Amino acid sequence: MKTITKRSFTLAMTMLLLVMSILVPLEKASAATTYNNTLRSSLTCDVDSNGELSATMSVNGKSGITTHIGVELYIEKKILGIFWSRVDIGCENNIWTDSTNSYKYNHVFTTQLNSTGTYRVTATYTVSGSGGSDDIITKTDTVTY
Repeated sequence: MKTITKRSFTLAMTMLLLVMSILVPLEKASAATTYNNTLRSSLTCDVDSNGELSATMSVNGKSGITTHIGVELYIEKKILGIFWSRVDIGCENNIWTDSTNSYKYNHVFTTQLNSTGTYRVTATYTVSGSGGSDDIITKTDTVTY
């Protein structure tokens, strides 16, 4: 009888640990998306048949709270299926920068790709305002040409 009780207890504890390992990370993930000065942000990329890459960036800050939005964007190409190499986009350090003193930001960055392959576009938004410390938001999208 004691063996059955020990096995039942062990099974119950194992199930509890399994459930907690799933639920706790989900709670922390949703908490990580709370921002001081930002309502939402996005990055969507596309490549046309001629190799022109378009990166559509959007940030919606909080009206009356957000005072500045800074943007940095860079592009990488996958090499040998495992490495990422920075693409020359004609900007200093191959990082394109932009900013606005508005609470909204919408822009489409375009560049011509030199060769086919898989490309990763990374945009980092720094959103400042009176809501608290700056929100640093990194968005990534991958496209194939």
